[in-house]
Order: sequence, then structure tokens, then C-alpha cells
Amino acid sequence: MAVTDNTDDTGTAQIAIIHLTHLTERLREHGLRVRVASRRPPKLAVDNPDAPALSENVHAAPEEGTWWFWWSWNEKIAPVAEADDAARRIRHVLTPAVRSR
Repeated sequence: MAVTDNTDDTGTAQIAIIHLTHLTERLREHGLRVRVASRRPPKLAVDNPDAPALSENVHAAPEEGTWWFWWSWNEKIAPVAEADDAARRIRHVLTPAVRSR
């Protein structure tokens, strides 16, 4: 399971920040607003500026030797090596559903 408590060591937190910073660039390319929260564990606060009620916290943590991006409910989004895919998935979740009439 992902590292999600305050026992996270400094080295792991620094690696997470590196991965989250890379994801930040991808998310901004998708038009999302992103803030890095460097508390432990480090997280991204992501929201859709066109629908501010749609927001999510994302963190990066290793599991069994592989680093992943994780939703706030500890479900994997994508491996950190697939930041573009992670950004697309996050954008999809933060996009309002279109209602038909």
C-alpha cells in the first residue's frame, strides 16, 4: 500500500515531490490548476478552474518497488513513468459530465 502517514522519511518525500512536480507540468497542459502541498506526505491539490467544485488531492508513493500516482482514497492512478496517462485520467475525473436534454 502507498505511504500515506507522517512516518514518511525525508528521502521518500523528496522523491515524491520530484514525481509530483513532473505531473504538475502535465496537469497544467490539460488546463487544470495545481498547487503542491509539501507536507508529509507531499500532495497535489488539483482542481478544474472551469468547475472549481471538482477537485482532488493526488500523491505519489512506492508500492513493491514501483512509484505510483494515487488518488486520495488510495487507489492507483498510473505509474509515475506514465505521467501523461495520469494527467489524462485526472482531467477526465475533474471534467463535468455533459447532461443531455
